[in-house]
Amino acid sequence: MNEGKKTKTEVKRTPRYMEIPVTYEVYCVESGDTLWTISKSFNIPVQLMNLNKLSSDRIYPGQMIKIRER
Repeated sequence: MNEGKKTKTEVKRTPRYMEIPVTYEVYCVESGDTLWTISKSFNIPVQLMNLNKLSSDRIYPGQMIKIRER
């Protein structure tokens, strides 16, 4: 018979939350850029630190920063 064989029962669980992908427009920082000049050139409020979770206003050439949600 089926002695020694165990049947594996899979339990499907519903996720507690659903992740919704959010896409952003991004900008590659160039030499001489500041968060203020970037926000002015894209005509957006200076909230780039919060959006990018930056701890300071220092940015570096080649760094990719989020500009706004799409």
